[in-house]
Amino acid sequence: MKQFILKNIVLVAILAVTLVGSIVLMVLCEGKRRTIDQSMNDIEADVQKLESIDSARKPNSVAESETKIKADTESMTKKTDQIYRHFGKPYRPALLKLLKNIASPAALETELALDPSLVAKPKPKVEATEPDDDEDAEEEEVAEARPAEPSEPTDEEKAVFNPAKDLVILSFDEDTLRTMLADLYKDIHQEPSSDDSDTFMIPDTIQSERAQLFEKLFEQIIEAPEAVNAARAEDFRKAAAAKFAKAFAIFREEVQELTLEDVTDRVAHELFLDALGLPRLMRQRDCKNYIDFLYEKYLNADIIPGLPSDDSLEKERRVQNFIYGNLNRQALPVPDMVIPILRNFQIKEDLFRRMKDAGMTSLRSMNVGAFYGTTMDNDAEGPILVFTYTLEMTASMDAIDAFINSLHGAYKTDRVYEIKDIKLSAPYEDMINANSQVAYHTEKQKPDARRTTTPAAGAAGENADPQAIQPADTPAVQTASATRVVYDFDDPRNPEYGQTLIGETRDEIKCTIVVNYLFYRAGNITPQ
Repeated sequence: MKQFILKNIVLVAILAVTLVGSIVLMVLCEGKRRTIDQSMNDIEADVQKLESIDSARKPNSVAESETKIKADTESMTKKTDQIYRHFGKPYRPALLKLLKNIASPAALETELALDPSLVAKPKPKVEATEPDDDEDAEEEEVAEARPAEPSEPTDEEKAVFNPAKDLVILSFDEDTLRTMLADLYKDIHQEPSSDDSDTFMIPDTIQSERAQLFEKLFEQIIEAPEAVNAARAEDFRKAAAAKFAKAFAIFREEVQELTLEDVTDRVAHELFLDALGLPRLMRQRDCKNYIDFLYEKYLNADIIPGLPSDDSLEKERRVQNFIYGNLNRQALPVPDMVIPILRNFQIKEDLFRRMKDAGMTSLRSMNVGAFYGTTMDNDAEGPILVFTYTLEMTASMDAIDAFINSLHGAYKTDRVYEIKDIKLSAPYEDMINANSQVAYHTEKQKPDARRTTTPAAGAAGENADPQAIQPADTPAVQTASATRVVYDFDDPRNPEYGQTLIGETRDEIKCTIVVNYLFYRAGNITPQ
């Protein structure tokens, strides 16, 4: 046995190692098997526990299920509506900032001019009357009408009103104001009767109606909450009106940056209501004056790219085409056209500003595909209106890229654009230059024992020069030769790969973009 082991020492060593390895693997397998068994037992115990819980729990009744489904549906509808409010609501960011300002515990300071109509006036005093026979009864009535002496403010009152710290807080959210405005609109608005001979005209009272709506809404906003003592309600009202007036001045200033129109206090009131879901509306003759006014503004403002700098007939013609389009400049718009006109002008101005900021060289044409807007997916009752614009411009590639990125990021300012089509074309000479470019690359070839390739021979192989092939017994020339290799433009080895061939330095690239502007109308107080 000893001799056998000595003669087969290698075999014995291999067998020993194999035995030890087998024992180790058996131990590891047994450990894994125990772990798997324990896991399966745990899973089975958990399943039994869940089954026992399910069997002990009673299913929801039909009424409970309906209540939960209704709550989930309302929550989903509200969240969807919140998302949709970014679609075509350019004044909403300024509105949300106003709500944030009036809810801030800090005193609001601004040097902007305040709207005098927003400054709360003290209630008129009741004039004294001659005493009558029933003097005692009158004194009792006056005593009842006179507010009680103010007590010490509670912590709850101090949280919303504290004159000593110049603190007044108006906590309102967007939905609350929308509901308040919708209720006021139902109470104040009156539809023209069917037998009225002027039903084809927008009533002259439309402006006073909007003014009354804003005034009523303002009065509700500054009304003292229940936490404020009745004796200090008038002080709260004055302080709240002053704070709202400052916040509204900031709102008016931010809205002014979005339009060429002069945002007066009256216009700011209408745009505030528009931000809350009541579309802006004006009389037809006022709408015509509005268009004519903006036409003059665009003639003098440097906002449309590529207009002639002088006051030429060409400049007037182009501005008239952009502003009026297919509208009859001399006639009054029909009632159904007023709100679409205001919306289209709002969209056009935003597009003009984005073109100018992106550095577009010139706007050649702007065609409106759907003046009244079309619904998505052929749904006449759909919540989204689509306004389609076809823009033909010239610019550099960098400017076109900046403009497209601006449209994609417009949702940050509560506007949503959808780019449907883009066509680019370069001047003829640029196309010729691009097609005539050929990319060459020089490579060094290693010396060959049988033959060498000169630069004149082109590529090796069948294109080689027969005179350059040396006999087999001729010593090889120990010099490297260069070969010119032609690469395609889409070959990553091409030294010119990835470089701009068209429009790198020129600003004459023609760009035609078809873009949709999406407007959410379902959240409006009126059906327009």
